[in-house]
Amino acid sequence: MSSPTTRSLVAIFNSRAEFIDALREALDREGLPTATALLAEIQDGTLDLVAFLEAHDPKVIVYDLPRPFEKHWNFLRLLKQTDGLRKKTWILTTTDKQALDAAVGASGVIEIVFGEPYGVGEVVEAVRRALKDGRPEARGDLP
Repeated sequence: MSSPTTRSLVAIFNSRAEFIDALREALDREGLPTATALLAEIQDGTLDLVAFLEAHDPKVIVYDLPRPFEKHWNFLRLLKQTDGLRKKTWILTTTDKQALDAAVGASGVIEIVFGEPYGVGEVVEAVRRALKDGRPEARGDLP
């Protein structure tokens, strides 16, 4: 991977533009630069993910797992196996932790998942911990 052109400590990949904007603004206030993309842009190839990672090289990725869970879970698993993403710290958000676990058996596989209702502040705190320690605190884990 070549040297990044702009260092963004956090990448936000979400299905909702309004959540991306709110989280980006909150992280910017904390002095944490971000790079963002809609999940649809990644999944349909509109966004060149390899170029995105080379340009920004985020340490932490905040990733949304919307419905249908099976489709998005399989895509996430594929992403996490790529060279550029394998060693990143991932913070996952979803609308329903229990339904996600029932659909894909995610318990014990994910470091942290915030299920709704979750606030931007909780995700910002998890990002801060992840940047400090390399791993977010697991208080939001699936049961």
